[in-house]
Amino acid sequence: MIVPMKKVSLVMLESRHRQALEELRGTGVMHVQSTGKSSAELEAVRENIFLIERALAAFPPEKKKEIPRASSVSTEDTLKQAAKIAELAERRAIRNEEADRVLREIGKYEPWGDFDPETLKLLNSRGVFVRMYELDRKEARNFNFPGLKYTIFETREKTGFIAVSKNEADFPSGTDHVPIPAKSLSLLRETLKEKQDDAHTLSAEINGMISSKDALRSLVKKLRISAEFEQAAADLAHPEEKLVYLTGFVPETKTADLRTAAAREGWALLVDDPSDDDVVPTLLRNPKPVRLIKPVMDFLGLVPGYRERDISFFFILFFSVFVAMIIGDAGYATLFLAASVYFGLKTRKKLGYMPDAFILFIVMGLCTFIWGSVTCNFFGIGKVLKESAGIELTQVEPFSLVYIPWLSEQKNVQFICFVLALVHLCIARTWNFFHDIRQAPRIKAFVHIGYLCLLLGLFTLVLNMLIDKVKFPVPGWAYAAIGAGYIFVLFLSQQEGNFLKGILMGLAQFIPTTLGCISVFADIISYVRLFAVGLAGLAIAESFNNMAQGIMSAGGAFIVPGVLVIILGHTLNMGMCVLSVVVHGVRLNVLEFSNHLGLEWSGYAYSPFREKEENAQVS
Repeated sequence: MIVPMKKVSLVMLESRHRQALEELRGTGVMHVQSTGKSSAELEAVRENIFLIERALAAFPPEKKKEIPRASSVSTEDTLKQAAKIAELAERRAIRNEEADRVLREIGKYEPWGDFDPETLKLLNSRGVFVRMYELDRKEARNFNFPGLKYTIFETREKTGFIAVSKNEADFPSGTDHVPIPAKSLSLLRETLKEKQDDAHTLSAEINGMISSKDALRSLVKKLRISAEFEQAAADLAHPEEKLVYLTGFVPETKTADLRTAAAREGWALLVDDPSDDDVVPTLLRNPKPVRLIKPVMDFLGLVPGYRERDISFFFILFFSVFVAMIIGDAGYATLFLAASVYFGLKTRKKLGYMPDAFILFIVMGLCTFIWGSVTCNFFGIGKVLKESAGIELTQVEPFSLVYIPWLSEQKNVQFICFVLALVHLCIARTWNFFHDIRQAPRIKAFVHIGYLCLLLGLFTLVLNMLIDKVKFPVPGWAYAAIGAGYIFVLFLSQQEGNFLKGILMGLAQFIPTTLGCISVFADIISYVRLFAVGLAGLAIAESFNNMAQGIMSAGGAFIVPGVLVIILGHTLNMGMCVLSVVVHGVRLNVLEFSNHLGLEWSGYAYSPFREKEENAQVS
């Protein structure tokens, strides 16, 4: 659920505003509404943060071996070290840029060979004019020149030649020539080596200070906290000379903490409900099983607006099913489970608790294992086993104990996909109806009844067209439901109070409304991706198994490359399965379902003004 918020305003003495902000930060409950103002103190902190970030970026990527740590140093010394590292990094960047420029120059003139540019300049000054041309072959053949012409190089695309004449007017004016280089090729190579050597020397000097990396990281964390404090100080409004005030938002359940602090510190406090114009931060509070979806939402940057609805429960519920059907392999699920449990327990030993992300991976692994078991898909070995040994995997225990033969028919799996689509989207529309029926004009809520009719009618049409025309004939009521649903949507979607005016406005939106109703049909079909992606993963697994079988059938030394094909092939396929989960499993929740719900993910996360960088989730 989305936690209700209160808008608060704090008035405090200007003379004690920094002490007051320290106390406010200690409460850790107020999301400060920033106005984006700045101050000299804030700019100074930001400059130091930027300096340290530049210094940290100068170091090479970390390796597994432990980085030597410097003894504790003062903030001033750390900033001096950061400035030195940043200055060296800037010099190195300049050297690398100069080296790249010289390298491009070498590439440009290398086909011409090594020559002294001063010789050409001398000839030109004494009336023997020399021009260098680099033209494509057709242009080179059509180059009419009365003087001397010497071809220097030819490639598939270009011809390079020099033209020599005592009369400068002999050279065609419409053809550009290659400018004479400032240095010879040998001197350019020497310059390149000098630039590269300087860059390597600077890199070695920077790497010699890597022991300060830990101190730099620690300081930048402190500075970011200071920046937040200085931003809050800059955002203080000054209605009078001796008073300042600050506005923000506090969870309704935490207002008592702020009232206590205000009474203790002598602040004036105003607590009110947010207005419709306020951009309120969003705080989600859910039971732990539902909260497991939060790592996915955080990874994708998904935050519902404060006045939108929290779909976390339905997200985790359907996402578990989608993941299971997309991966669909009990063997892969076993590996995912083993890795999740191992790293989860290792992290728990280090932190004292297991992060929600690992618990989510375990849940997804279990769901995938169940689906893979009932469909008898284990590393895609069923086909190879049947062809090579004549054994049906579905008849081998323990696979035969849980295998459901009905799921071996592709049409049946497609039927499940479309049922999921119907249930998923009907939940969204039903939720909309009960939400909107409490708001004026209530008649507009019946638009969602129209969409429910469309979903039911079009569902039967999808089954008839894509699965089996005989088994799933379109009943007469389905056409009636589609027609009634379309009329409801057309006539009620624009209702704002005046019924007749709403009907006329709906008719004016005939084309977009029609296209919207047609898109419902596409939304239902979209869920067949669960079947298609799962089938593609199985086909890839079987292909690698067949390749490996063909290699290993030669015996002897060919067994090793066959095993490598199996390992690399299935590793690649597992990676593609994970990517498919992100692309397809998430899409059905944040696009199809959210569109039917009217959820735009327009919010931003509640981030209280507090001392430490902590998870903003309040339980």
